[in-house]
Amino acid sequence: MPTPIITICYDDREYADTIIAQLSCHGDLQLIKKRLPLGDYQLNQWLIERKTLADPVLSLCDGRLFSQIARLAESDFKVALLIEGKTQDISEYKIHREAIIGALCAISIHFHIPVLRSQSQTETAKLLYYCAQQLNHDTSDLKLTGRKPKRQKSRQLFILQSLPQVGPKLAKRLLCHFLTVEAVMTASENELTQVEGVGKKKAQKIRAILTHSAECPHY
Repeated sequence: MPTPIITICYDDREYADTIIAQLSCHGDLQLIKKRLPLGDYQLNQWLIERKTLADPVLSLCDGRLFSQIARLAESDFKVALLIEGKTQDISEYKIHREAIIGALCAISIHFHIPVLRSQSQTETAKLLYYCAQQLNHDTSDLKLTGRKPKRQKSRQLFILQSLPQVGPKLAKRLLCHFLTVEAVMTASENELTQVEGVGKKKAQKIRAILTHSAECPHY
């Protein structure tokens, strides 16, 4: 049985000769150079944004980092951020390590964007290849088993967790009971209390936040 061909597309503005050369060494890998509207590499439904370690530090200092990340997060693709370089590369920048760690935590937690790390272009090429292998394997499994991506369910649970006193476990129980987010949002207090973990007071708080009129300024 022939080895499946793995495809990686890379942006024609990406200047990383070592990465491209290293990836070209893999016989089961097809490289395609094209203009990507976002990201530097495309692996199936994933976009990989590659930045040298100095890039996020500079953009964090001038306030551009989170606007860039927000634009990536709004993409229809799944997105990962790959940061390349060593700490010595930013030794001359006057920025606290805690600020960098905080920014990376915000990117991972609030924007739901995984952060990958590599020390060099050679290591970046290995990461991209390993990621492409994993995604290619997942795609094969998807075709064989009929499993569907879980991203939509994650978004549904995220929405439900914005309700008062609703954590991850209760969000799952609500979704399993009502099947759709819309059904949860339109459920009565009595219907909400049918779910384990939702008492009368919690049901009242959920209904109150959903029906309370917002005070909007007049323009």
